[in-house]
Amino acid sequence: MLVKILATVLVLGAGAAVVVALRGQAANPVDALIDVLRRTRWARRALTGVGVICALGALGFLTYPFWTDVYSDRLQVRLEKQLASSEIRRDFRADRVEDGDSLTRLKIPAIGVDVVVVEGTTQSALRAGAGHYPETPLPCAEGNVSIAGHRTTYGRPFNELDELAPGDVIILETPVGDCTYEVSVDPFIVAPSATDVVANTLDPRLTLTTCHPEGSARQRLIVQAARVTSGIEGA
Repeated sequence: MLVKILATVLVLGAGAAVVVALRGQAANPVDALIDVLRRTRWARRALTGVGVICALGALGFLTYPFWTDVYSDRLQVRLEKQLASSEIRRDFRADRVEDGDSLTRLKIPAIGVDVVVVEGTTQSALRAGAGHYPETPLPCAEGNVSIAGHRTTYGRPFNELDELAPGDVIILETPVGDCTYEVSVDPFIVAPSATDVVANTLDPRLTLTTCHPEGSARQRLIVQAARVTSGIEGA
């Protein structure tokens, strides 16, 4: 945002200077512009500044995914320790894990996913890479457990979600036990408004959601899996 503001100020300033200087100049606008840039040091500096700011903005845009990955990697180290703590085990049993705290480890061997999922799907929580929809059942519980994840930033845990196929295994390791799901249908696309994909169900299942296509929030890519084993008491 700051880059955009500075670029706008410089462009407007340079434009104003050029317009003023062009008054009464040659009819050919190109020749007049070149002449103004030759004679007006402020305009040259302003245009150079715009170029530098645009270059920095482009660099920031290109490296943004990298820096989010670095942030997520560091956060995952802390979340792994938290997931193994007695406090999280207690909170999980009481169903009172706070937004942004460790909730479960998600493993998808077919595409190399191994990430600690936090509670919540707020922008802040999802900086961990993946977050649990708080209105859905806890991991491994009865019903439709639903998890959202980033596809191109913050570790990109769901980057290859579209490569999953029926029969692929998904494992959830919670503070009180593990369970296994198998992908039941091919990944499919829905509109962002199709919230029924995370609605609760009678059968125990897992729903994973991410943005589609890559780098866009225009649609959602969905993977659904049926629970096949559970090592959690009461599940």
